[in-house]
Amino acid sequence: MRNSVRYFLGLFLVFAIFFSFVAPTDAAKGHDLANSYAPQETAVFINGKIKVLKQKTYLANDDNLYVPVRLLDDFDNVAVSYGKSITVTSSTGNFFFDKKNSQIYKNSTYITLKEFLSITGYSAKYISDGSSVFIWNNKNGQTKSNKIINNLTKVPEELKYYLGSKVFIYDTNKTGWVVDLKYSGFGLTYVTIQLNDGKTVEETVFEIEPSSFCLYIQYEAVKASFAGRYYWANSNRLPYSSPLHNIEKVYFTSLDLKDGNLVIKVKRANGNSATLKLPLYGYPSSPIHDYFYSSNPKDSYPNWPKQVWDNIANSKISIGMTKEQVFMSWGAPDDTSTYRSSRSTSDSWYYSRDSLFFYNGVLESISSY
Repeated sequence: MRNSVRYFLGLFLVFAIFFSFVAPTDAAKGHDLANSYAPQETAVFINGKIKVLKQKTYLANDDNLYVPVRLLDDFDNVAVSYGKSITVTSSTGNFFFDKKNSQIYKNSTYITLKEFLSITGYSAKYISDGSSVFIWNNKNGQTKSNKIINNLTKVPEELKYYLGSKVFIYDTNKTGWVVDLKYSGFGLTYVTIQLNDGKTVEETVFEIEPSSFCLYIQYEAVKASFAGRYYWANSNRLPYSSPLHNIEKVYFTSLDLKDGNLVIKVKRANGNSATLKLPLYGYPSSPIHDYFYSSNPKDSYPNWPKQVWDNIANSKISIGMTKEQVFMSWGAPDDTSTYRSSRSTSDSWYYSRDSLFFYNGVLESISSY
């Protein structure tokens, strides 16, 4: 499961590397936000509470944090006037922003965190592990901020980046933001999620991968990335309720995450449609990788006889099949044992009602009971 998260982050890294080649050179434009090739989205906590805003805060390649001017709109001691230039009035003075001293990014105006603090008189601390910046203006806000920060120091490294992230909860189909993580020992981490309505819920993570929620960008990626492609069913892994035959070619028409399941609508080889509900237990695309082949298995083994493929398609086995062929037809056994000598290898595979005996990798006998 850890590899699935790393895989997703790896994709992000690929894109970042790609854009690093197509971005302007350092000498030409530098690495401020407007010209940054891989700005890192950063969560904002004000006085210990997450601030959810359409315009995001970013860490740019010049190692400066850039916050949207719109973040100032909700501050009682700050007045913002928008026009050709932006005028800001606060208890600390008057400020003017235009193209010379601000950044335009995604049609919004940005200033550095340092400038933001000068305007508001607030204090701040950036936590790189959690990709979050904590801003406060009183002792209580500082205490709440430090409590979250201290909790984070004890959390496994692989989970820290969830802080401040938008997530999707499987069972309830709800969206929220991670506002706190607490490690309790014995591999358990408690994750506090603030929902859209302001209420909070707590989810539990064992070891390093959530099983009850995922990053919202992962949720969106699964819905968009796998539809419109062909897959081949692995009926040995699919639920018994699945109507699909082994290695049957199907076309994914749509995918959704609902009520703790990955819901896949497919068009079968015979032209009929079917809906599969596969239980979610980690990264949302895991059921696809576990229950389907992404390419035709026949292409990987072009020399296997037609009779073998007929057996596999009908989940049957016969004497003379190899371990690979039996595995593809019946799936993994419940238990195995192996005996090796200088001249041969004997393997025994045990299923619920059958025992299979292989000699040098070839099925030699079958015992049913």
